[in-house]
Amino acid sequence: MRITSATYYKEYAKSVQQLHSDLNTTMQQVETGRKYSSAKESPLAYYSGKKLDNLYNDAETKDTMISDVKNRLYQQEQGALAIQTDMRTISANLLKMQNDSSNGQETTIDTYTKDFEQRLQSIANTLNFTYENFYVFGGNDATTVPFTLDPGVEGGDADNLSYTLNFSHKFPGESDIITTMSMKYTVAMKDSADGTVKKGDIQIAYSGKRETYNADGKVTDTKELDSDATLNYILRAMEEEGRMSLGYGSLENRETLPDTFTGGLNMLTNISADGLKAMVKKSGAQAAKDEITRQLKQTPIALTAKAIITSTRLINAKAMHNGDAERKTKVQYTNDIADVIGKWDACEQRVSSTYRELGMKQAFLEDTKTKLGIVKDTLQKQYDDKLGVDQYQAITKMYSQQYAYQAALKVGSNLMQSSLFDFVK
Repeated sequence: MRITSATYYKEYAKSVQQLHSDLNTTMQQVETGRKYSSAKESPLAYYSGKKLDNLYNDAETKDTMISDVKNRLYQQEQGALAIQTDMRTISANLLKMQNDSSNGQETTIDTYTKDFEQRLQSIANTLNFTYENFYVFGGNDATTVPFTLDPGVEGGDADNLSYTLNFSHKFPGESDIITTMSMKYTVAMKDSADGTVKKGDIQIAYSGKRETYNADGKVTDTKELDSDATLNYILRAMEEEGRMSLGYGSLENRETLPDTFTGGLNMLTNISADGLKAMVKKSGAQAAKDEITRQLKQTPIALTAKAIITSTRLINAKAMHNGDAERKTKVQYTNDIADVIGKWDACEQRVSSTYRELGMKQAFLEDTKTKLGIVKDTLQKQYDDKLGVDQYQAITKMYSQQYAYQAALKVGSNLMQSSLFDFVK
């Protein structure tokens, strides 16, 4: 029996394929750090590792989400701080208007009034702060510009100045409908007949609309809302929550999960979604709506609007050169400014309370992020103990197999040379 080159080639090819397969396996171990690449190699160890993989990926996902939520909360915190800064300036100017010896002069009052107008618009603009195209004070609606502020004059009478705060919102499940809730602020010019409204009281009137949009962004239907329907939607918006699983709390009990959303109306009134839900459960929806209305009359927007309106009325009275009208208006102006000053500290404390709560949420998230880091380190150690390969041994083995493979290829180059016997038949 004659052994030909074909026999050598066949045995050689099998040997080289095995060496190449072993080399690939070792290279994969070095690259991934895993001892096994498939379940058949060690079923128990492999599936134990998959479980650890899932736990690690869950911790990694929450860690990434916390960074994003922290940045969003920081933007909310900066918004609250910006409103506080404007409020401090307004407060200082209110005191100057009350105590300055020249506060009766039309030019002085007009200067302060214009500053109030700018600060009021600044507060409204702050409520539209964004983080990565996410309106941080829009509650569950991340895409709709939430707030606009419109000044107005009723019937052409400059004394009937008003300010309307509009809150536009897409409720969950209504991606094609934008609901606009309008809160119109005025200041009563006289006592009501039934005595429930006093001259100088802040009044708030609700109205709204629901607009349906098609795929091209055009309005296809508009429905007007009355006062009660608008207030119902305001309550619904303020009850919205953004609870997220971020490493603490239980999905089985949503109340244990952190609420990462803070709506603009919630911040201005310092009424939380949890607080409203508890109030509705205890005293009914009407009690909650009454509390919302009471607090909306004491926001920095409401109080600043009152200061502007009462100052404008005094300026108008001075322009008429009617001594009696000017004297009466000056008395009312003094009373109204004093009322705004008296309520200002409590108003600022409510905004400060929201600012503090946002800071506490950030601190808690930072603590959770640290704990998640410890969890990931622990899971990595467990994984290495069960499924991890010894990197030193794996690298040494890889180089050994690489040398063997290269040597085999060199032997093969010699085998491939033609032999005289291949031509003998």
